[in-house]
Amino acid sequence: MWDKKKGGSGGSSKDPGKSRDPKETRKFLDNHPARQGALPRSVDRQGFENGGFGDVSPDEREAALSQQILVYHESQTAETGNDWMYKLKEDSMQYLAEKRGINLQQIYRESIYKKGIETLIDKIYGLLQRYQFEFNQVAGGTELHVSGTISGDVTEVTRFNKLREAEETKTYFRARMSTRSHSLVLRGKDDCIDFYLIPVNKVMALSKSEVDYRPLTRIQVKISELGMMWRMADGNPAVDSLDELCMWLFSALIQVTKEAAGKEEGSAAG
Repeated sequence: MWDKKKGGSGGSSKDPGKSRDPKETRKFLDNHPARQGALPRSVDRQGFENGGFGDVSPDEREAALSQQILVYHESQTAETGNDWMYKLKEDSMQYLAEKRGINLQQIYRESIYKKGIETLIDKIYGLLQRYQFEFNQVAGGTELHVSGTISGDVTEVTRFNKLREAEETKTYFRARMSTRSHSLVLRGKDDCIDFYLIPVNKVMALSKSEVDYRPLTRIQVKISELGMMWRMADGNPAVDSLDELCMWLFSALIQVTKEAAGKEEGSAAG
């Protein structure tokens, strides 16, 4: 079940002495894309769990969301002096929509989800970096030493024709944490973020290698007029916050590294 963030003026920022159930907000990002627009947030739980539009048909929900995406987009005013960029982006989005044979609202929607995925990966990577810094105080210079990099958008060729020309490409938003033997890969696209544990000697092949490995876990993202939400796609691990998820991921990376080091030592001894 998707968790819900309460709207309105209540909250700890205005009443520091008032306690608040952390489950109310733990799965929401304060800087999600929808919060920056003019989308309404007065949605009850029943309506929200049906997509944020109450007891209506799927077609009606889709039409309503398309309108809200359009409202969100039109509410973004161009910065002073950047009108030319705003117009260039508008023209380019129209071009892309026509080229792909889809309506402009779908392009806006994809843009919002893309920004949401980037924001969520940035936040997860930031938490992992904090654990990396603390852990390396004892693991620095050893096989357990952890390094990290956030690559951002990475476009890769996923299919070639007979002449070895690029026939299909995909763009993922990527980051990773690595030890000497393994990498924890964060890969975001559309409405999902996949996490992989892959040997470092294969990680540079990107999705060509990842297809041979089952994701360690997956986050599913949902954006409505209420904001951006996330949940574990299969309920595993059973976590209620990004902190807990990152602890689980970081521990998995260290554990697989220890196991790999143990195997190396065993082979050397044999």
